[in-house]
Amino acid sequence: MRQNGKRKCIYLAFFLTITVPLAGCWDTSEPERMVYVHGLGIDYKDQQYTVYLQIINPRLLAKSEVAGGTSGTKIEVGRASGKTVNDAIFKLYKSSQRRIFWGHLGFVIFTEEAVKAEGIQATTDLLDRYRETRYRLWMYATNEPLMDVLTAVPIMEMSTALSRVSDPLATYKQSSFVKPIDMRELFILLNEPPYEANIPYINLTKENVWKTEKKSHQVIQTKGIASVKNKKLQTIIENQNIYGLRWMTKDMKREELTLTTKGFSDVSLLINKVKVKIKPIVKKSNIQFAVSIKADAVLRENPKDKSLKNIIQVAEQTIKQQVKETYLHGVENNIDIYRLSEMLYRKNVQAWKNAEQNGKVPLTEDSIQKLDVQVHLIHGEKNRKRSTIK
Repeated sequence: MRQNGKRKCIYLAFFLTITVPLAGCWDTSEPERMVYVHGLGIDYKDQQYTVYLQIINPRLLAKSEVAGGTSGTKIEVGRASGKTVNDAIFKLYKSSQRRIFWGHLGFVIFTEEAVKAEGIQATTDLLDRYRETRYRLWMYATNEPLMDVLTAVPIMEMSTALSRVSDPLATYKQSSFVKPIDMRELFILLNEPPYEANIPYINLTKENVWKTEKKSHQVIQTKGIASVKNKKLQTIIENQNIYGLRWMTKDMKREELTLTTKGFSDVSLLINKVKVKIKPIVKKSNIQFAVSIKADAVLRENPKDKSLKNIIQVAEQTIKQQVKETYLHGVENNIDIYRLSEMLYRKNVQAWKNAEQNGKVPLTEDSIQKLDVQVHLIHGEKNRKRSTIK
């Protein structure tokens, strides 16, 4: 019995000896002793990249989300320049007071100059290789000073993690004008025909300024799209020229349609679902496309009690006109804005191989042979479809 007792003590001592080194994570950094990057800005000038790091204060995030705002600095932006993006980042490391953690990076904003200088390629290549960053990084372009954009805070002193650029899906579900794009989707779009991608183009509000009882301040808004091809910027298209893009986006959630036809300008509809079909029509060397759009609509405004049948007809005409105008604007700028080349590539790859030039099918004003739009008026929201007051 004594020998068994000694043996148990020896086993216990041995077990404790080998488990002591496992009692803690010796190579980790305590969360409160690190600096967290939330946003990244990339500029290019005089053959140098300038990197802007938006640092957030994590201690204020939960409080501001619940209480609607607290005192204290929420954002700090660091800036450094270098021959490469990595070189500029390491210059920022030299002045950082603590270790910089990249695991919470949420978005990247490029200036027009950076996109023209292949800054997207240089930046995404670096981020894709680093172990801490993720693919769910929202991509943007702008012509505003990056310091101003990165220090713009949301209204009501909300958490910086809830801004328009860091959480774009929240606003996209309410108004689906320009679809947000993350780094993963950007890779897919630039590596498949027509090898083009549309990045949301943002700026600071000039007219729609939000104001409190103490002061007014600018916030970030979507201004249009930046078309990118071959790692470089093709052109900037502002909102007034891309009204048709939303009706050709399969992930469109909810968007307003105001009728512009004479006599119907006071009628407003809400489009909350679209179904888009694109069919290539191949006749030897001639390639055209048939486009079909089916949309579910909700009546939002009809103060003069217009005929529902006429409203549907005008809505279909309006959508058709917007889709065509946006397409023609893309053709004018040599952009396959609806990615018709990809549709041909997926459905008839041999025809695509025979027709493609520089990765995409040459498009003309007549490439969309047929455009059919059908609007289904579902209801008048909580009220009936007819006018409220007779």
